[in-house]
Amino acid sequence: MIRCHVIALFLWALGTPAYAIIQTAQLDVSGGGQPDTTYLVSQASFGPSLPMGDTEGHRLALPPSDNPLMCQNITDANAIPKVTDNSFIFIIPRGECTFEVKTHNAQRLGASGVIIEGTLESRYTMNETTNEVIYPQDKHDYDCAKGRAEIPSSALSFPPYDAEVNDPALSGDTSTNLCLKNSPDYLASCESNACLLTGGNVTTDGMLEACCAWDLHIWLYYDPSMKSLKIEIPSVYVTMAQGHELHQRIGSTVKMSERPRAAYNLSAILIWMLGVLVAAVASYASAADYHTAFKSIISRGNTGQDIEDQERSALTNGNGPKDGPLMASSSYGQPEESLELSAGHALGFIVMASSGLLILFFFKIYGIVKIMYGFGCSRAIMQVIFLPIFGSIFSRLKIRNRLVYNTNIEDIGEITTLDIVAGAVSYTLGATWLYLAFTLRHPDTNVFFWVMQDVMGACMCVLFLGTIKLNSMRVATILLVVAFFYDIFFVFVTPLLFKGQSVMITVATSGGPPKADPLWCEKYPDDANCQGGDPLPMLFTVPRIDDYQGGSSLLGLGDIVLPGLLLSFAARLDAAKQLLAAVSGHSNKTCCSHNSYFYPSVVAYAIGLLMANAAVYLMNMGQPALLYLVPMTVGTLSFLGWRRKELAMLWEGPKIIRTADVLLYGPEYEGIPQDEDTAQGDKANANQHASNLVT
Repeated sequence: MIRCHVIALFLWALGTPAYAIIQTAQLDVSGGGQPDTTYLVSQASFGPSLPMGDTEGHRLALPPSDNPLMCQNITDANAIPKVTDNSFIFIIPRGECTFEVKTHNAQRLGASGVIIEGTLESRYTMNETTNEVIYPQDKHDYDCAKGRAEIPSSALSFPPYDAEVNDPALSGDTSTNLCLKNSPDYLASCESNACLLTGGNVTTDGMLEACCAWDLHIWLYYDPSMKSLKIEIPSVYVTMAQGHELHQRIGSTVKMSERPRAAYNLSAILIWMLGVLVAAVASYASAADYHTAFKSIISRGNTGQDIEDQERSALTNGNGPKDGPLMASSSYGQPEESLELSAGHALGFIVMASSGLLILFFFKIYGIVKIMYGFGCSRAIMQVIFLPIFGSIFSRLKIRNRLVYNTNIEDIGEITTLDIVAGAVSYTLGATWLYLAFTLRHPDTNVFFWVMQDVMGACMCVLFLGTIKLNSMRVATILLVVAFFYDIFFVFVTPLLFKGQSVMITVATSGGPPKADPLWCEKYPDDANCQGGDPLPMLFTVPRIDDYQGGSSLLGLGDIVLPGLLLSFAARLDAAKQLLAAVSGHSNKTCCSHNSYFYPSVVAYAIGLLMANAAVYLMNMGQPALLYLVPMTVGTLSFLGWRRKELAMLWEGPKIIRTADVLLYGPEYEGIPQDEDTAQGDKANANQHASNLVT
């Protein structure tokens, strides 16, 4: 159970993995007698970053006619007259030299910015040695599966490529586009409506093969040979289609800026609130039996000596309450199967968790993990949500819960009609979630998927903290400190051991980001090298709100359940005090509020998670949340115990919790001493606690 959760000990603001080139800049074009238009464009990896918001406008201009590609180096800018007296932005065709050379030459001519446009001509180059044409590359520049046509060589001027003659015959949506006209399906699957010659002769009568050209955004990469030169103006890239429209607006005013994007996304606040809420509710729910017993005592209307005669005297005899355990008449009966963690469990955690993480890292069995998690969470939502809901419906409608089958298997037991109805709904939802997980390319963008994943995660946390319990701060501290160093090691140290790969991040993202180039993945998203980057499901996820880059804010379930064990300990301690106070004849519900450990622990958890959240944005990288949660929660509980002179009691384990368990479940409850001396000691300790709480 623990191993399943701790592989997601991580808080992350996950951006969209590199499946495409993201257009992070925009061009706002106005004037020229045409409507204002905004074009989304990609930025360069060199030069200054574009500012966000309203920027100064510049006139859109063409380069000098004697240097249209801006590849002829400007050696003496002072001797060359500026293109215009006004500030301007050049739109320059791609090809012949590097992007940085073009930008540097435009800068020397006084340009305020550069727009580099894609062209068909730039896809062809000449071999200077053999003087032969180097044709575009299949799949990289064109794809015949997207569209194919036969073009008569007589209709083209080639080689070399003459853009004035060939572009109208190979692009556009008019009748002059021979590629569109001669294609069997009229380029139905070709978004660019443009073709490139592949270099293949279809027939001997001069027909040339042309295939659909890709027209996508690219990054403007820097030129290593230009390190000594400083680029001081921004540059962006536009597609062939965008460039064609911009040529119709030469002389218009252009503003270059970064696309608006909030520095801090609302999803980070929501994931923080979700994490705190689930940790608090799941921890509080782990003490549900104590709360139910307390309400039962109060509802009897018995106080003072009546309670002492019936309950406290029974503890003195070591036999539990006179009429049997307090919970025996409740819907709970004996406590559900649970495990009390010891120091050995805490130390064994590091072995099991590390083994599980490394197995996933090396064998990449992420699909199996999803299946196991999906069915495990289906069981969780059945127990936490649908059994109570349908149980209430059965009760209201007076439907009898019949025994259908007795499996005689301890872990399954009897199967009733209520189990079948609740299980059918739960496992149908779980199966639907699994279907989406394996069929959608990016399932986390599907609303049902991520909402269902968060619901399943919350139910798993409630079930976990209701089953796994800590009864001392000593065990809690050992567990959390071990998890603390485990988290740091697998996030920050493993990159030094595995060639820069963080084991935690790689596993959390199902093998890490795609291996292929983003531009290739935009063209062929189903390629094997474009898979990966989607997070494993053992976490909470909230998609980033109003963010064009997409992505999600993530919080691993391990960051809920491990600190949650300490919060659960505090909640059960508070509830046990309240219960024993009622048994001692002090039924004031507010008797324990001023000495609570649970509520300060929840506040400390909230602050620690908020610190981790802030660190994600300040450091611009994922954070091991336990780095902040462990000091806050353990430190707060230790400080309160020290100040109240109860630290030794917290460290070794409060006997009041075991006394409350005897009251609830009887002395036969597993792990509870049954001898008279111990029972009397527990009773005396409980009475002293109750007296302290109310005086």
